[in-house]
Formats: sequence, C-alpha cells, structure tokens
Amino acid sequence: MSDMNTPPVGTSVTRPTLLTVICILSFIMGAWGIFSGIQTMTTDQTAAIEEARTKMEEAKAQLGDQADGMAGRMMDSAMEITERAAQNAKPMGIAGIVLALISLLGVWQMWNLKKSGFWLYLLAAIGGLAVPIIYLGGSVVALASVGFMGFFSLIFIILYAVNLKYMH
Repeated sequence: MSDMNTPPVGTSVTRPTLLTVICILSFIMGAWGIFSGIQTMTTDQTAAIEEARTKMEEAKAQLGDQADGMAGRMMDSAMEITERAAQNAKPMGIAGIVLALISLLGVWQMWNLKKSGFWLYLLAAIGGLAVPIIYLGGSVVALASVGFMGFFSLIFIILYAVNLKYMH
C-alpha cells in the first residue's frame, strides 16, 4: 500500500516547470553567494574603505551645500556601513558561505521534490536577512538593503511554497 504523499513504486513524478526554473535560478544565486562570501573574506578591507571614503568625499564635494542635508546624512550612513562591513568581513563572509550552502542543500532537495528542502531554504533566507542587521546595525541604509533582499527572498519563498504540493 502506498502513502498518499509518495508516488506508487514504478511511477515517475515530473517536476513542474515553475519549480525547475526557480531551482535553477536559486542554484545560480547560491553559487554566487559562495563566490561572494569568499570574496568578502579575502578582499583587502583597508583598501576598500579608503576607496569608498575617497568616492564619498568626491560626491559630497559635488553636492556642495546640499551635502549638509539629507543627502549628506545618507552618505555618512553609507560610509559607516562600509566601515562596519570591513570590520566584520570575515564573519559576514563565513556566514554568507554557510547560508549559501544551506540554501543550496534546500534547493537540491526541492529539485528532488523533497519538502524538507523548503524549510532549509526558508532558514537560509531568514539567516541571510539577519546577518546584515547583526553585523551592520539598524541604520536606514542597512535596513533598506535588507528590505530589498527580503523582497526577492519573499517572492522565492512564495513561489517555492506554491510548489510544496508537488513535493513529498
């Protein structure tokens, strides 16, 4: 007797096209996450800070009097985030690699039509939103960045959730 959630022996279950597409996109993003984490860990952060500071000062000089207003505060906040990111590059890079690997494992399981992969993917997505807040703080620029990432994460989570009915 077969369980209602598993196909009978000898039958094949086809993966829906939408699930195939979002899995492929997620595989690409997971690989990018690993590459990005390695790059974050190995980049010379002092040079990155100096380059960002130089560009920020040039931009403020171009703004003139407006640099004292809202635009200037946003630039100062962005510079503060750049400095925090440089200080926390190694732990953020390691977290990024670990979360990308968890995400890839979840996507692989969903590719193979296993529901447990959805929960791994969800865990990695939530972790991916928490890491920047933990290491960069709750400034407007950091929260805007997390909100942007969260928007796309939510779309993928919903798309995967819609496909849960095809998984066992």
